[in-house]
Amino acid sequence: MKNHWLKEREVKRRLSPQLIIIRRLLRWGRWAHRFLDLRAARDYFELGGKFFSLFGRGSVEKISINGLKAEMLGPRPEERNLHQAERLIFYLHGGALVSGSPQTHRHLIQRIAREAQAVALTVDYRLAPEFPYPAALEDSLLGYRWLIDQKLESGRVALVGDSAGGGLAVALVQRLVAEGLPLPACVCLLSPWVDLSCSSEAYLTRARRDPMVSQKMALERARWYAGKRDLTDPCISPLYGSFSGFPPLFILVGSDEVLYDDAYRLAQQAYLSGVKVELEVWSGMFHVWPYLFPFLSAGRQACHRLGLFIRQTIP
Repeated sequence: MKNHWLKEREVKRRLSPQLIIIRRLLRWGRWAHRFLDLRAARDYFELGGKFFSLFGRGSVEKISINGLKAEMLGPRPEERNLHQAERLIFYLHGGALVSGSPQTHRHLIQRIAREAQAVALTVDYRLAPEFPYPAALEDSLLGYRWLIDQKLESGRVALVGDSAGGGLAVALVQRLVAEGLPLPACVCLLSPWVDLSCSSEAYLTRARRDPMVSQKMALERARWYAGKRDLTDPCISPLYGSFSGFPPLFILVGSDEVLYDDAYRLAQQAYLSGVKVELEVWSGMFHVWPYLFPFLSAGRQACHRLGLFIRQTIP
């Protein structure tokens, strides 16, 4: 029997020339990454972020939260006011917990914020291996608490994250529940990485179809982040934590990515815990495909779906 919380979306023109070229470029990029050390890989990601920022629309204000670098993003400068915004997005970027920054994801955050008619805040959390667990989670908590400390209603906040940032978002909510802190109105995740043991069947069954992520690559970065902790420790892999008290959960995942099982099992665990959850599986899509929305219609459609969910949850 099909789970009612699972929706499968067929993407039009799955074998379009753009998609074929993009998939080949992604495979080449994954191959090239084998010859890059971490510093070079980070620089490569940041360079790509500078290019993609050309496709971002809206204003950027760089701020500091008790020494933590952050960015406030709005459709226009006059719409960056937190207290006047109808909706707020707290965004946690991906990058396997070892790379990425507000700059690498600025264009994507701006697009989602525009679709949601919201103001967004994103933080430059510390990265492993220089800063293993719990540095990234502590920085995420610091940024979220700063939002709430501005005398804002948490019911106006949507927590959004992609890949490792999606895992951080889940871990953050688990922390908020445990400490009795105000919860966001909803949690929206793009291709979330929530099981850092990287032991799911999808790493084998979807390995040939995934042009971006490999089990070896993911495990290496997971160990950098976890340090001496067990990879199935709920502090490291929030999939194994509690979902009691969670706000509504909206998850997007591609059918061709090795993190498919992470998204599916997360939705299943949350649903069994009484959480209102919706999982959309996009046919033929790869890891965090909305990142490439300037060149991929399915990316633009996914950003629209995210924005629509946020607007419907926070009317």
